[in-house]
Amino acid sequence: MFSLIVILTALYGYKFQSDAGDLVHGVQVGIFIGMQIIILLFGKKLRAALRNESLLKTLYIEEHDERKKLIMEKASSLSLYVTLFSVSLAAIVFGFFNVTISITLFAVLIVILLTRISTTIKTVED
Repeated sequence: MFSLIVILTALYGYKFQSDAGDLVHGVQVGIFIGMQIIILLFGKKLRAALRNESLLKTLYIEEHDERKKLIMEKASSLSLYVTLFSVSLAAIVFGFFNVTISITLFAVLIVILLTRISTTIKTVED
């Protein structure tokens, strides 16, 4: 239902005038449609697992594999630090050319840090 609403809104209901133009509108529509396709495919996978006991057991084991969790944790930790460094460097460099971009990048940096802090606190509580 949500997919249909997003697609119909994107095709027929987008009447707002913006400075962004058709490129940004097209990117937004593409992202929304892509997200909906991913959600539908994931839902189909879970629905199939609910009908098949062995597939459900396989998904459960895959979801709770401690080795996989540790590997993903290490990889995501490294990628977080690379992302933080890259965004910080970009914010400093773009500060010399455009203040709006620099402030936006600093805001992105703050959101990333707050997200990391909130997920770390949630993980420690569990």
